[in-house]
Amino acid sequence: MRTLTRTTTEEHRHLPLSTAEVVIRATEGDGAGERFRGYAAKFNSRTAIGNPLRWGFYEEIAPGAFTKTLSEGDARMLIDHDSYYVVSRVSAGTLVLAEDDKGLPVDSALDPALSYVNDLKANVKNRNITGMSFGFYVVKDDWTLEKVETSDGQTVEVEVRRILEVRLIEVSAVTFPAYEDTEAELASVASALLRRGDQQAIEKRARYRPELRDLLQLVGAQAPAEDPAVVARTAPAVEERGALAVHSTGTSDAAWDGPANSSDLPSEETALRMAHAWVDPEGDANVKSSYRFIHHFVGVDGDVGAASTVACTTAIGVLNGARGGTTIPDEDREAVYKHLARHLKDAGIKAPELKAAGSEPGESTRETSTPETDSAEADGTEPAETTRTDRDARVLRMRGLAARYGLQPAS
Repeated sequence: MRTLTRTTTEEHRHLPLSTAEVVIRATEGDGAGERFRGYAAKFNSRTAIGNPLRWGFYEEIAPGAFTKTLSEGDARMLIDHDSYYVVSRVSAGTLVLAEDDKGLPVDSALDPALSYVNDLKANVKNRNITGMSFGFYVVKDDWTLEKVETSDGQTVEVEVRRILEVRLIEVSAVTFPAYEDTEAELASVASALLRRGDQQAIEKRARYRPELRDLLQLVGAQAPAEDPAVVARTAPAVEERGALAVHSTGTSDAAWDGPANSSDLPSEETALRMAHAWVDPEGDANVKSSYRFIHHFVGVDGDVGAASTVACTTAIGVLNGARGGTTIPDEDREAVYKHLARHLKDAGIKAPELKAAGSEPGESTRETSTPETDSAEADGTEPAETTRTDRDARVLRMRGLAARYGLQPAS
């Protein structure tokens, strides 16, 4: 059996309202007010992820899975996993999380000064909020085979994933306490298989869902990890200095705040390299001041996310002399440009041309074509004429799915 490249992806799991035991309760004393209480997770409760009889599996969370992360982490409570709607936070003393014999109970203060908190209270009382969920990274898990009897009396083998330890990021009150569509289930199955690293498990499921193979190929999971080409493509280039390698990730046109994203970025080499386009060859690789051209959104937990099209366009303007230009060596400008232009291409935006040092910045225009229909590379070469096949369309759909659910494509 071959060992695959493993990718860690944030996962979400959901509990319906009745299981989550969500309530809004009044408190007494000096701190009188209302608090949100419920369960974000329940132990030993088996959940179907995808179709366990064909391309999915059953999953359950083991008691103690949250013990370490609760002692080390600083989780937030959000609404629908949206970091804009922060309800409370452990380090602020407004969120209490502690395992009990049933699972992960949530006890959160509700600040009436926040308009969306008042909306949350009303939505819970009106039963518009229908459950809880939590966002996490799997640290340890275990897979076993079990025999189950189907409705037609047949006995089949299914796989059961038991999650033994997680790194908790956040808990959320959610509008939809279950998967809204099959694509979300597919992404969740892919995430689990990436961590598991079992080629046979992938092939077994791909017989029923060919899209799963396409998705995993996209994120670099189909080749052996010992293959030097895969290692070079997926492992952090710790010796790489100057311009950082071109890669493809999800993109976003949302408002960009460079200093705020830099503030959330941990001073750790892997994260710093992922978020920037250039690192000083003479600088300390674990110090932010050694890096230039931050262009990725950074979550409140420090995880590096989608590339900002606004930041990439602005950075190319700086390469072309805007805002006083840049002090990076001239020999690095083209490589940094290609890095930034690749993100813009993935977003369907034609990058401004790279001008000679000191010239005026160019304009950026949205392409009439889309990333799916334009196969030209960021170096400006023209795409060859081609006819898209059904498989091409499926792979392109998987690329969008990977970006949507945080399965980072291999560069």
